[in-house]
Amino acid sequence: MFDFRKEAEMRLHSEKLARELALAKQREEESRADEGHAASEATAVTEAEPVE
Repeated sequence: MFDFRKEAEMRLHSEKLARELALAKQREEESRADEGHAASEATAVTEAEPVE
């Protein structure tokens, strides 16, 4: 027979893993957004400078 305690432990582990993966994905998306924002600012500054 399946042990209810074991089932609860497995569910807890699955939820914890899902939460960790979601946080990792969120951090990755935020770092990409920051990199893209920094690159667009650099482009804007470069385009605004007069060429001699």
